[in-house]
Amino acid sequence: MNLNTITSPRETVYLILSAIVSVLIYLVAALSIIGIGIALIVFAFVLFTNAIMLGSVRGNGVRLSERQFPDVYARAAELSAKMGLRNVPDIFIVQSEGALNAFATRFFGRNMIVLYSEVFELAREKGEKELDFIIAHELAHIRRRHILKNLLIMPARFVPFLAQAYSRSCEYSCDREAAYITGDGAAAKRALTLLGAGKGVYREVDETAWLEQIHSESNGAVWLSEILSSHPNLPKRVQAVGHFMQVEGTPHYRQNNGRIALWATGLTAIAAAAYVGVIVSFAGGGLVYGNLMPAIAESEEFYEEPAFPPLSDAVYEADDDQLRSLIEDGADLEETDGEETTALHFAAYDGNASAAAILLEAGADPNASDIHGTALTTAVDFGHYDIALLLYEAGADPYAVSAEGISALESLKAMTPEEFEQKLKILQ
Repeated sequence: MNLNTITSPRETVYLILSAIVSVLIYLVAALSIIGIGIALIVFAFVLFTNAIMLGSVRGNGVRLSERQFPDVYARAAELSAKMGLRNVPDIFIVQSEGALNAFATRFFGRNMIVLYSEVFELAREKGEKELDFIIAHELAHIRRRHILKNLLIMPARFVPFLAQAYSRSCEYSCDREAAYITGDGAAAKRALTLLGAGKGVYREVDETAWLEQIHSESNGAVWLSEILSSHPNLPKRVQAVGHFMQVEGTPHYRQNNGRIALWATGLTAIAAAAYVGVIVSFAGGGLVYGNLMPAIAESEEFYEEPAFPPLSDAVYEADDDQLRSLIEDGADLEETDGEETTALHFAAYDGNASAAAILLEAGADPNASDIHGTALTTAVDFGHYDIALLLYEAGADPYAVSAEGISALESLKAMTPEEFEQKLKILQ
């Protein structure tokens, strides 16, 4: 595996879309003298404000060097070399008044990384590995030229959600690269948890409970806040980097897309009712509250969570007796949810080996695929090697690939199916 093969699958797609949109906007601007003027003014304004902000950082921040925090600078230099960067970027610490952040940028042709003081203090509180991940993440932005690309596709910001989607995919890519370079998936997860909980208590966070919020907090407001943001929600990033690095025990939760869709429908209905209420109030005198409040009450039905298919629900609830009963009653073993996930996939996601064995014995297809991959690639990616062995012995194809294009055989760095099976037996 090299650094160019671990890009988030959607980053290239969103970059191409953003580039196409930007080129079209540039062409339209080029056909108009006014358009060219506006584009130049916007471009100059962005460069000016960025220069003033970075000038303040360089004038007031503390720059790392061989003499200034030499231990951290040495680690940054080592990470830069491993990532193929010719020079160590200029790294500055700035006082952050409690904020937790870091970012990469450029200043008149010079690459820069800015570390907020609260994050940097990890190096003085035995959080060196977490700090290494944060530095490597920003180095990945530089290596991938995300700063330049974002500048070139700036017109795409006029398209709702597109530029943000590209930015979020870049964050996933840099999380992967930083974890791969530092070689410590657990530290990568801790570093991202730090950004959510703070450096004082992040080690006390119950990861499973936090990541469960991916599912439990699936609603329209959370969804909308994320798609309007340049960064994915932190629990999703923690889960994604844990799976990429195959950190044992990393749970798997998915947002409830059905609930979000219903939530959005509910909000639309409320907005429509409010609009009608306003029109009626103007026409007939003060009926807006009579129309709006019942609409809000009736819309509560949109918050109810849709049920999984019966077999998948039994797996999700870890109810083996109910699972057997449903199979005996003739339940469809290959019934899927909205993401084409079968009950066998659910067992692979949740690490439910007994459910996987029951389903396979009943004749479930070990090679069925959902939008993320086969049950075998899922089980291997999540470190559920006992389930992976069950699937392989039932006929699952080790060469079948996940949505990222990586087979279960490749994930275990096995050359042959026989070696793959041997590794599974050792790991389970």
